[in-house]
Amino acid sequence: MSKIRLFFNEQFSKSAGLKLNADKIHYLKRVMRRNDNDEIFVFNGSEEWIASLKLSQSILKPEKMIKKNSFVPDIDLYFCLLKNKQTNYLIEKITEIGLRKIVPITSEFSEKYKLNESRLNKIVIEAVEQSEGIFVPVVESLNNLENVLSNWDKDRKIFICDENRKGKPIHKYSIKKSGKASIFIGPVGGWSSKDRSLFSNKVNKVNLGSNLLKADTAAIVCLSGLRSLMNV
Repeated sequence: MSKIRLFFNEQFSKSAGLKLNADKIHYLKRVMRRNDNDEIFVFNGSEEWIASLKLSQSILKPEKMIKKNSFVPDIDLYFCLLKNKQTNYLIEKITEIGLRKIVPITSEFSEKYKLNESRLNKIVIEAVEQSEGIFVPVVESLNNLENVLSNWDKDRKIFICDENRKGKPIHKYSIKKSGKASIFIGPVGGWSSKDRSLFSNKVNKVNLGSNLLKADTAAIVCLSGLRSLMNV
């Protein structure tokens, strides 16, 4: 029987049941064919518990904590708007790898459309459920590149995936486990001259190899490499 994990944005306690909404009841009863007293795994971003299903009361009753959240590196990922399908894929995969914050941004050449932020949050939660993670990354509201960089924290290192291949491979950089880092992924076609002028001279340009990678692929490769540098 497959393992079911559900996210709840609240603290867990043996004395208080977790209320199930109609969607979760349908999923557990009709889709996954679960019955009363079946074990369901629940997490809230900091802990994971085993809970007992009580369909007659429409609740899950937490019974035992089995895992606490492990260290999550202080990595943010800023990405220029892509086509919807690419954006959804990017969000899913970087969440599976693990990071603290996801920030969609606009730039001169980025796609222009109204972002469905609730959809992105749903993708994040589903990705954490499926990957057996606990920490749920924050998805910030859409911003623009100039605003983001206007009051930048100087202690936070910026890594840019450079399509001009003038940077260094990610493994040539160094950063402490306790360090703070942000990855910037440009739009299809790359950063404009205006975009590049907004970054400081202390930006770390990352060369991802001889092949030109799509934006979503570049995000996955760079995040994986940065996590490896931080030994987590």
